[in-house]
Amino acid sequence: MDANLLNIIEFFLFFVVFGFVFQAFNAFDLSKFFKKGYTWQIQVIYILSTIVFTYLTVKAFMNLIYLSTEIFS
Repeated sequence: MDANLLNIIEFFLFFVVFGFVFQAFNAFDLSKFFKKGYTWQIQVIYILSTIVFTYLTVKAFMNLIYLSTEIFS
């Protein structure tokens, strides 16, 4: 596969996976771990953890795609 095509797939896959991971992280209640009134800190933790897990998931998928194209070509 062309490197540009893989980059485009990774770009769009990031935003698709971001939506799923963000919805999954909304199921967690982090307010139990923070004091009352620390709302923006909770939101920052949600967003940063969502970005990190999205990045790791997309990299894992892209690695599988890259390896499968190398094996079968």
